Amino acid sequence: MATYDDIAKAIKKGALQPVYLLAGDEPLYIDRLAELFLTKVIPEDERDFNLTVLYGAEVTSRDILLDALRFPMMGERVLVLVKEAQQVRDLDQIASHLDDLPQSTCLVLCHKKKPDKRKTLYKTLNERKAVYESSKIYDSKVPDFIVRTFAEHGLTIDQRTAFLMAEATGNDLEKILGEVGKIALALEGKSSIVRPEDIEYYVGVSKEYNNFELLSSLIKRDSARAYRIAFYFAANERTHPIQVTLATLFGFFSNLMAVYYIPQPNERSIAEALKVSPYAAKDYDLARRSYTASQVFAIVHHLRMVDAASKGVDASLPASELYKELVSLILSA
Repeated sequence: MATYDDIAKAIKKGALQPVYLLAGDEPLYIDRLAELFLTKVIPEDERDFNLTVLYGAEVTSRDILLDALRFPMMGERVLVLVKEAQQVRDLDQIASHLDDLPQSTCLVLCHKKKPDKRKTLYKTLNERKAVYESSKIYDSKVPDFIVRTFAEHGLTIDQRTAFLMAEATGNDLEKILGEVGKIALALEGKSSIVRPEDIEYYVGVSKEYNNFELLSSLIKRDSARAYRIAFYFAANERTHPIQVTLATLFGFFSNLMAVYYIPQPNERSIAEALKVSPYAAKDYDLARRSYTASQVFAIVHHLRMVDAASKGVDASLPASELYKELVSLILSA
């Protein structure tokens, strides 16, 4: 299987495969590679003759092949780029014609969906190292992505503030790029550091009342702060649905259970075992000192019960009561 860098280098060198399948449920990198193909493969003065962009909902495999089988005019290469290729109903039919394509052709299939690895097209192209899979990044990796993206704009953001921003954006990389661009433009000539106040103002997430701060207060067993945030969430349920809070807490405490099986737990070994940033590892290290393994086991059980109650299973409690019960069960575990 090809990596992003493999394909980017091949485009730069002009050493291209006849067909590429760019697939996966993270569109950002598929779009970036597509843009490289469009801007680097065919010289601008040849694009009217040798570049074709098709859209999956409008074509069949036959339409694609008709363009891919032709020879270049006044140039060296034909580029056929198919956007939203996952919408081509008979896409796999292309597999039987791969060897018929001229060496001067480069067919790029932008398939914004996980590929069906049982299909002949996938298997054949994967054997030829002409498949790139773009997967959603793990939530735990989002803050690091935010830090790197701001750095590309010459801006610095600490891990805590990056976590705050990740709370609002999730792992939607397109949204993150948009928010980073907006903040970079606003801070241009004013500051090189992105502060929590900037995230609060431009992204629209409170630097005090968010799931990250709730989790932080529970890790530190700061009951007053935890209840204050919980009551705020309950009063603003539309912007703070309890399902999102439960997912955040369950993800942390279920991972925390694994920490107790690390022979000599410390920030470094925790970061390596859980594949999290050193900053996140600090929270896990602090949490293991604040809670015993049996308490964490009980907390995970309580989170499942509150989740069921939030969906009306064996209980029908308002959000205010659920949040209160949630914090109470964790702190008293």
